[in-house]
Amino acid sequence: MKWIAISLSLLLFWISGCAPREKREIGRYSLKDCKSGGKELKGIQIERILVRKSAHKMYLYHKGKVIETMPVSLGKNASKGPKVEKDDFKTPTGVYRIVNKRCHPIKYRALYLSYPNAKDRARAAKLGVNPGSYITIHAQPYWNRDGHGDSYTLRHDWTNGCIAVTNRDMDYLWQHVPIGTVIELQD
Repeated sequence: MKWIAISLSLLLFWISGCAPREKREIGRYSLKDCKSGGKELKGIQIERILVRKSAHKMYLYHKGKVIETMPVSLGKNASKGPKVEKDDFKTPTGVYRIVNKRCHPIKYRALYLSYPNAKDRARAAKLGVNPGSYITIHAQPYWNRDGHGDSYTLRHDWTNGCIAVTNRDMDYLWQHVPIGTVIELQD
């Protein structure tokens, strides 16, 4: 009888996902506010982004100096090394570029990285695996669109390998990060 109660508890936890149940809300972001595709820039332009995975921090550079620091969440298995293959839930390490900016119906907005690069593809080929793709810096799920769950989502690594920031921080990145910006991801 005890094992049934334990099994039911685990099943309910699994079904509820990583967000607290009372805060989850079904819905999607509207894409109507994204007609420009994120090409609008305001103010200073970020020249380089550095993500230190072990610190869970993103550093934004302008004229060689850090001008902003943001907390980040990473892939569920980010602490187990760099991304090697599709669906390993790890965040890559290496040097990439921002190649696209798109509104996202589930994660608000996203900046797409040039992952996998030649080094990633070569390593995956040597191992006989698919390196995966579509690594982004993205914002929060719809249930956290107003930021009430930021402290929860930033305390956990929960993505499939992407870098997650708050919606407020994404709004800043959207306005100040041009396509082509270099991003380095370090352990």
